[in-house]
Amino acid sequence: MGMRNLVLIVIVVAWPPIGSRAAEGLLATRTDAFGPISFEAGLPKFFIPPDCRLARNEHPRCLLTKDDLDVLRSRLADTRLAAEFRAVQRQAADVWRAESGFKQAIAWKLTGEPKYLDAIRRSPDFQRPSFVFGWAATMDLVWDDLTVEERRELSDRVAQAVARDGSLFWRPTLPLVSVFYEGGSGSNDAVFLARMKHDFDETVVRWTDKLNRWADGRGGSDMSHGYHGEHAYWEPFVAAIAWSHATGEDYLGRAEFAKYQSPFYWYHFIPERDPLSVEKIGVTRTADDFSAVSPAHCGANHLLFLTFTRENDGLGLPWMELVRSQEPAWSTDREALGRLLWWDPDQQSLDPATLPTTRLFPTSGHVTMRSDWTEDATFATFRCGRFGEIDGGWGRNNADNLSFTIRKRGPLAIDSGPVHGQNTTVLKFLGEGSDSGVPAIGNYGRQTIAHNSITVGDGQFVHRDWQGKPTRDVVRSGGQSMPQARDWWQRWGFAEPQPEFQEGRITAYRTHPQYDYACGDARFSYPPGWGVEEITRQFVYLKPDVFVVYDRLALTDPRQQPCWLLHSLREPRATAGERALTAAEIGPQFLWNGTERIPHPDPGGHIAMDGDGLTIESGSPGEAGTGWLHVRTLIPAKSQCLRKKVGGRGHDFEVAGVQYGLTDEGYRMADDPYAVRSTIGLLGWRVELRPRTPSRIVEFLHVMQVGTAGQSPDAAVGASQQLTAEAATVAVEQAGTRFVLSLNRIGPRGGTIAVLGSGPEIRDALPETVEDHWRHFQDDPHFRLWQTDPRYRLVIGEMADAANAADTADRVEGGLKH
Repeated sequence: MGMRNLVLIVIVVAWPPIGSRAAEGLLATRTDAFGPISFEAGLPKFFIPPDCRLARNEHPRCLLTKDDLDVLRSRLADTRLAAEFRAVQRQAADVWRAESGFKQAIAWKLTGEPKYLDAIRRSPDFQRPSFVFGWAATMDLVWDDLTVEERRELSDRVAQAVARDGSLFWRPTLPLVSVFYEGGSGSNDAVFLARMKHDFDETVVRWTDKLNRWADGRGGSDMSHGYHGEHAYWEPFVAAIAWSHATGEDYLGRAEFAKYQSPFYWYHFIPERDPLSVEKIGVTRTADDFSAVSPAHCGANHLLFLTFTRENDGLGLPWMELVRSQEPAWSTDREALGRLLWWDPDQQSLDPATLPTTRLFPTSGHVTMRSDWTEDATFATFRCGRFGEIDGGWGRNNADNLSFTIRKRGPLAIDSGPVHGQNTTVLKFLGEGSDSGVPAIGNYGRQTIAHNSITVGDGQFVHRDWQGKPTRDVVRSGGQSMPQARDWWQRWGFAEPQPEFQEGRITAYRTHPQYDYACGDARFSYPPGWGVEEITRQFVYLKPDVFVVYDRLALTDPRQQPCWLLHSLREPRATAGERALTAAEIGPQFLWNGTERIPHPDPGGHIAMDGDGLTIESGSPGEAGTGWLHVRTLIPAKSQCLRKKVGGRGHDFEVAGVQYGLTDEGYRMADDPYAVRSTIGLLGWRVELRPRTPSRIVEFLHVMQVGTAGQSPDAAVGASQQLTAEAATVAVEQAGTRFVLSLNRIGPRGGTIAVLGSGPEIRDALPETVEDHWRHFQDDPHFRLWQTDPRYRLVIGEMADAANAADTADRVEGGLKH
C-alpha cells in the first residue's frame, strides 16, 4: 500500500495548476477569479451579494467587466492580438446583427471612434431585444454611453419581451435581464428580479446540472452534430459567465459541460480532413457544415477560447487552427472576437497525433475508433446511449441505438437518410414541411430502418397526446421509439416514469492497443409491443482492419422476426449469386408523391443475395473509391440466411413498401459532395438479413474487414468459428497476428480474447463493466504525456488518474498480467 500511495501522489502532483500562464488575461480566464457559490439545502442559492456588480449596477458585467476593458487595451500591444482586433474592426462594419453589434461595441470601447456607437444606434435591431447573447452583451458594454431615455425605452422593451405574452417569455434570458436590472432602483426591476430568480433556477442550476451529468466528464449533450454547439452549449454557458461577473460567485467553474467541446468534436471527425467533416451520427445538417465542425450558432465559437485558456486545453487550439485554415474567402477570421477576448497567444498546442485513437462518450453512448490519425485510417463508430431531447417528443433525433458506421478511404457502412429540412430542400425531396414534418425525414431518416441497427418485426406504433389523440410521432417497421408511451413504464417493470431515462446503455467497454470492445443494451429503445426481452450488440474492433459484431436477442414471440441492417452508398455485391425478387415476393409498392401515396410507377428494387457475405466499395453511387468493406455472416449459417438488398433509384428511401423519394433534379445530385459527405443515401442501398427459421432466441454474428485497392479480404474470408452451447469462438488472422475471440451465447454478455503474434501474448477476459481508462497503454510512447502534461487533461480525464496510478503500482510491485 505504501508503494501504491507513493505512485498516486507522484501522478497527481505532476499536473501544473490549471490555466497557469504568463500572459495577462481577462477576469473570466482565471480559475480563481470568483468566490464560492452560496448554497441552500444542498443547491445553489439565488443570492445577490450587496457589494457585487449587479447590486451596484456597475457595467459592463455580462461577458466583460470594467477592469477587463483596461486589460483588453493592454493586450493590443501584442501584435498577434492586434491582428485579431483588426479583423474584429473589419467585421464590425457589417450590417448590425446581434454578433456584429457586440463587435461594434468592442471597437467603440477600444478606439473611442463614434462611428461604431452611431452604427449601433442606427440599426433597426437596436430596439429589438434578442435572446442571442450578443445583443445583451452589446447593451451591457454601451450602457454608460446611452441616454436616460434610451435606457428607459430599452428596459421597457425587454420587460415586455420577457412577459408571459412576450416574444422571449419561453427563452432563457438570465444574461439579458441581469444586464437591465438596475440594482433595485429601476422601474422594471421587480419584473427583472422575478425573471432572474426563475432563469437562475432553470438555467444556472437545473439545465447546467443536467448537462454536467450528460457530459459526464467526457463530453456530449442532448443534441446532435449540427445542434451540439447550439442552445445546450452557449445559453447555459453564457448564463454562467454573466452570473459570475454579476455576483462574483463561481458559476463559470460549475459549468463543467462547457469544458469538453474540443474532444467531442475532434473524435467525431472523419479521417479525411479537407474539408473538415464529422461522422454523421444523429441530426446533422451537413457533415462539413461550419456548425457541425464547430459550435458556430449565434457566435458560440468565440466562447471556446475562454475554455481553452481557463483549462489549458491543448487540443482546442489545433482544432480552431484547422477550422480557420478552411474558411472561405467570403468569411474569414470567424473566431477573431473570441481570440481577441480570451485567447492566450503563448499557450502551447498539443500534437493531435499523440492522442489515444479511441474514446467513449458514455451518456450519448458514442464510441469512436480509428487505427491511427492519418487520412488513410480505418474509422468506426458505435452508438448505444440516451436519445437526444432537442425539441421534445421525437424531435430532431434519430432512433439509432446499436448502430455503427465504418470508413476506409471514404464511407462504407453508412448512417443513411435525410435528417434535416435543409437536406430535403437542397436535394428536392417530394413533400412539404420542415424537419420531422418532411415525409422522408419522419418516416425514414429518423427511423431505425435508416441505420445500421436491428428492427424487430414490422409493426407500427402511433404515439398519442395527453388527450389520446394521435401525434406525428410514429414508429415505423419494428423500429425503436424516441418517446415512451405512458403504459410502457409498468410493462418494463418500472413503477413510474424514469427521469433522464437512458433508452440505451454502453454496459461494457475497454480500449486496448490491440482491440476495442463495447457492449450496448438497447432493450428499452423498443416499444414493449415488439416483445423484446433482451437485445444487445457486442462490437469488437480487432486492430487495424477487422470488426466482429455479435447480436443476442430474446423475444416473447418468435413471429416478430428481427432484421439486421447495413447501409451503403454504393451497391453491395453478394459473394454468390443474386436474383431480382418478383412483384409477388416483394408485395405492394407505393410512392409518396408529395401529397399522397400512389402505386409505384417503377416497382422492384429488391434483390435476393446468396452466399455468406457481401462486399461494399467506398466512393459515391457513380464513382468507386479505393476502399472496401467485406462482410461475412457466421450466424445464422448460410443455409439459414434470408438476405436481400433494397435500393437504387426509386427505392433508396423505401419503408414498408412506401418510397419517400425525390425529384429527378434531386437525383442528379447523387454524386454531389453535399449528398456524399453526409451519406444521405441517394441511389443508396440497405442490406436486410433475417433468420430463415423463426425462434425466440436469435443471434447474428458477423466478421467484417476493410481494405484498399489491391488488398484482399483474407482475414474475413479465412475466419473460422466454433460453436458450443455456451460460446461462439471466432479466430481471425491479420498482418501476422491471430485473434481468438470467444463470446458468451448464454448468461452474462462477455467472453474472452487472445492475441497471439510477434508481441507479448495477451489473454484477457472481456469486461462486463465500463473501463473508462487508459491503463492498457502504459507501453505507448505517449502514455507519460497523457498523465503528466496538463494540455491533455480534458481528453484523458482526471477520473482516469487513480486507476492508472493503481495499475502503475501493480506493475512496480509485481508486473502487469494481460
